[in-house]
Amino acid sequence: MSGHSRSNSMSDDDNQSVQMEGTQKAKRKRPAMKKRSATWNHFTLLEDNPNKCKCNYCGRQYQCHSRRDGITNMRNHILACLAYKTFREQQEGSQQNLTTEGGEGNASNMVLAKGWSQDACRRAVTKMIIMGELPLSFVDNKGFRHFCSVAIPQFVMPSRRTRVSLTTDLCTSVQNMSYMVITAHFIDSDWCLNRRIISFSVIEDHRGKTIGKKIVACLQDWGIERLFAITVDNASTNDVAVNYVTMQSLGWRNDDAIVLAVQYMHVRCCAHILNLIVVSGLNELHASVAAIRNAVKYVRSSTTRLQAFKQCAQQVKCPNETVVLDCPTRWNSTYLMLMTALKFQAAFDRMAEVDKPYESAGRIVKFLKVFYDATLLFSASLSVTSNLCYDTIGLIESSLTALEGSRDPWVVAMAYQMREKFDKYWESSGKINKMLIVASILDPRAKMDFAKHIFEIIFANDGWKVEEMTKAVKDLLNELYDAYSAMCSSSTPSMCSESAPSGSYGGTSYSPYFTNKVGLPEGPSGDGDDIFRVSRPFFGYAQKVFVQNEGKRVVSEVERYLSDPVEDPSNLKLNVLLWWKGIASLTNIGVL
Repeated sequence: MSGHSRSNSMSDDDNQSVQMEGTQKAKRKRPAMKKRSATWNHFTLLEDNPNKCKCNYCGRQYQCHSRRDGITNMRNHILACLAYKTFREQQEGSQQNLTTEGGEGNASNMVLAKGWSQDACRRAVTKMIIMGELPLSFVDNKGFRHFCSVAIPQFVMPSRRTRVSLTTDLCTSVQNMSYMVITAHFIDSDWCLNRRIISFSVIEDHRGKTIGKKIVACLQDWGIERLFAITVDNASTNDVAVNYVTMQSLGWRNDDAIVLAVQYMHVRCCAHILNLIVVSGLNELHASVAAIRNAVKYVRSSTTRLQAFKQCAQQVKCPNETVVLDCPTRWNSTYLMLMTALKFQAAFDRMAEVDKPYESAGRIVKFLKVFYDATLLFSASLSVTSNLCYDTIGLIESSLTALEGSRDPWVVAMAYQMREKFDKYWESSGKINKMLIVASILDPRAKMDFAKHIFEIIFANDGWKVEEMTKAVKDLLNELYDAYSAMCSSSTPSMCSESAPSGSYGGTSYSPYFTNKVGLPEGPSGDGDDIFRVSRPFFGYAQKVFVQNEGKRVVSEVERYLSDPVEDPSNLKLNVLLWWKGIASLTNIGVL
């Protein structure tokens, strides 16, 4: 009996444990999916609400439901988070490594803790190249880059293959000697805009081929092998010069020397086009402008007259300034002369010898204000302006349209002359270099919606034309990213987060090259004839799949960027390069 009871008891316990185990399995939840985006490195889920998260630096909270909310707001927050910026600066400045004081042969090498610095590393690489008399291409050596990626993972290696854009101009001295200046513009690894004068030399003549040869020689002297655009004024000789550079660059050995087969290399200087537009309008007002210019010349022609003019200005309480005489070849100085002349109108009225065409001057100043501000924007050199060019061109288009509807025949005549020049270079966006439109799309405050908005203004009664231009610009944007992807996949490892397949096939280490005859040396470093060096079919297939997948990935990135909400358009102080630098830090985008 006791044995039987004991047996039943044990059976009951076993049943109870089985039931408990089954209950635990039923309650066991599937582990949460791992967050794949790098943005999650900066956010933490709330314990009491898994659909909300907070910034690790400032504590701001965001909804983060995987299907409903996404991570766009979180990513945009990190780009602007001041607490995160402070954290990054402290990390870069305070992170220390153990190193030795002194150098080779110093027996008293003491172990010290020193902070890491990107600039110090760049200077050390520069010093190494100079002291070792190494070629500049040494920094592109795959072995050296691999060593740096292991020894100093956070170091962004400089490259001699940075893509640059050029501007060039010619001038003639009072000695009748011609000079040519070439300036290189590029974005460095810190996403900062740089410009450097790389050539200033005497040029024999102003012929297009001569200018083109000077540009090519300058590029070769500096070892610049990757060119994006050349901005020149609208002289016909510059068309010949750019065509010459284009033909020479097509013969360069590196496949990524140029972008999209140089279709958009030639950029016409917007400031020069604007100068031609305004000068054509001022020609209609030559008499009025000349009268004011003569008045200013009169009061500045002698010390006595200038002193008398200042006394008149004091009597009528004019500003404590002085009148400005313009340079006839620089229309913006004409605008400044007219504007200051209006301030001294009462002073000029007291001088009987001076003409008083102030009514014309007032209309001219109001008319030219838009163009003067546009010239200042186009001529800026310390900040990026390409993203603002298309907006400014649209403003000029709208201004001319409004002036053409004026009741003042004088204004209409002036606007008509200016419209002819505008249409010659920027007519209905058909003649504009579409790279300027793409640059506006890459402004996170604008994107494609802004470009389409401009198209709707220009082609108000032609919806088909709006859609055609929208599609053409979007296709160009995708082509640019495809070209970037191809360059990235074939360039050095540091410039791309992925690389072509290599290493092993079927678990066995192999080289993509092998010989089709016994006894011939193997690999590209052997002494055999290159005709015997062939590729495995699987390797060729792998390369093809890699390129296809990379292309799909890039297109999706373009679509993702365009579909994300725009940044606040009212934020006029947004630094576009810093915004893209933030995106690069989260997505491993490189500067090409």
